[in-house]
Amino acid sequence: MNRWTRRRFLEASAVGAGALLLGRRGWAQQGGSLAAGMAQAANQFLSALGDKRPQATFAFDSAERLRWHWTTPQGFPRNGVPLRGMTPAQRTAALALLRTGVSEAGYKKSLDIMQLQTELGQDPELFFVSVFGTPGGREPWGWRWEGHHLSRQYAVSGERVTMTPFFHGTWPTQTRSGVRVMAREEDAARELVRSLDARRQGIAVFQREALFRHVTWNEVKVGPLEPVGLPVSELSPAQEKLVVELIQSYLGSLPAAVAAPMFERVIKAGLDKVRFGWAGSLEPRRPYYWRLQGPTFLLEHDNSRNGATHIHSVWRDYEADFGANL
Repeated sequence: MNRWTRRRFLEASAVGAGALLLGRRGWAQQGGSLAAGMAQAANQFLSALGDKRPQATFAFDSAERLRWHWTTPQGFPRNGVPLRGMTPAQRTAALALLRTGVSEAGYKKSLDIMQLQTELGQDPELFFVSVFGTPGGREPWGWRWEGHHLSRQYAVSGERVTMTPFFHGTWPTQTRSGVRVMAREEDAARELVRSLDARRQGIAVFQREALFRHVTWNEVKVGPLEPVGLPVSELSPAQEKLVVELIQSYLGSLPAAVAAPMFERVIKAGLDKVRFGWAGSLEPRRPYYWRLQGPTFLLEHDNSRNGATHIHSVWRDYEADFGANL
């Protein structure tokens, strides 16, 4: 199961054509550029805030940095500075910071998730930006972009950058105009489980009822869950490709300098050891839950609320969440 290299991941997911030219040393340099660019954008954002700056800043070791959620502001009051009330210059600086932490696809998905709030009668500007520590300083620092159905956590130490956990959610799963913000994350998983023969499907589907929610919720530290589901080692090449596509659908939202090394860690730990598990109906528009679990990561995706029109999904890294390995 060594077919999936960093190059193939980039080629298949279009994480970034320019990054294909970089070798191992080049990746470290690009990671350094990423960290420097983040620090510059964070400092420009803080400078633009003026008297709002204290509202946005916290110590890196504060409890606030680990206080995270994806529910509505009414359900989970947030600290930091919301887009609502920012001046045009402040908003431009905030979005410039967001751009440093996502790919082009990730930027679009983030804005789409934010805009979906209008479908719910929620405010698409109640997304909060927080900065932890001193950007670009000698000590670790970080930042967060968070609101309903979108939570992105960043930690930086020198040239090293971590971007987990990150949470994507949608409600509704399809807008009145027909837009599906997380279409492939749903469709590829269903295609995979329905492609399995009876024996393998019986292993992959670990319970007939969908889990009501993802298991790890908003825990700060997570480890491997019960090893349910079917290992990738039992999949055909075409089915294995669907697993990789699911991984890409999440990692592809991150900058190439981080996404490709994260994928490389998955491969080095053993793609064949990753398990795909499903709970719930195999039919469209019916409640379901799926997860991918490997030696280094956990990806949970559930769509069990509001008539299967409400997705929650989260990527967790056992070692790197909240920069624990920096």
